[in-house]
Amino acid sequence: MDIISIAGIAITAAVLAVMLRQYRHEYAMLISLAAGVLIFVMVISKIQPVFSEIKNLMSGANVNNQYISVLIKSLGVCFVAQIASDSCRDAGETAIASKVELAGKFVVLILALPLFAQIANLALNLMAG
Repeated sequence: MDIISIAGIAITAAVLAVMLRQYRHEYAMLISLAAGVLIFVMVISKIQPVFSEIKNLMSGANVNNQYISVLIKSLGVCFVAQIASDSCRDAGETAIASKVELAGKFVVLILALPLFAQIANLALNLMAG
């Protein structure tokens, strides 16, 4: 990942947004949102080796593929919720940003419910002995 490119995009977008915010607040918000999406796409395009390595480590440890799936989906939900929340905060909508974060937490909880059920069943089986 080329952090210099990402930093350049971020700094350029921030300067443009600050300059435009004085005259056209909506354009400043669009520049901020576009920069965020561009940086997110740049990061996502380089992240495939990370997922491959996680899968290799988990398979080497004999971990169920369902756990890997929940982990990756949860990470995706967290990233999308954070970007949406930050974009709402940049637009001055802190209440909406808080709701997006709350929704992200609930989605992660829903994704993990089957794993919680497996753990509860395992605990019950151990206690029944």
